[in-house]
Amino acid sequence: MGSPVEAPARLTLYVPHPESSLCIRLAPGSAIVGLPLATGEIRIYFEGNVIGASNLELYRARAAQAAGRMLHNYPTGYPTRAREDVDPRELVDVGTFDPLTDRLEITATATELSWWIGPADLTDLGFRLDNR
Repeated sequence: MGSPVEAPARLTLYVPHPESSLCIRLAPGSAIVGLPLATGEIRIYFEGNVIGASNLELYRARAAQAAGRMLHNYPTGYPTRAREDVDPRELVDVGTFDPLTDRLEITATATELSWWIGPADLTDLGFRLDNR
């Protein structure tokens, strides 16, 4: 039996590329976490809260849910339909997620995110939105 694989300390946060097919297939506002595979693809897990669960209303909670699926029994992951291996061109890297602290570090601007992530979530993430 081989050595156990250690789960990563950080996952990459993504939004779909605006012109990708992934953008059409996922619910708007879905949190997407992922890691590169040896094949060159990126394995992603996502949570869009399409059923309207009250504990997944915030983007940060959806990101934690997606990360939990990815890291469950790592590297196998949780068996779910909310997982895909995609071409890197389907995604835009917008930050990182620390699974130990549930801390999101967003490197993208509000403008780069606002087409995908709603105003309430952007405010929760610390972005100041101008009311014009």
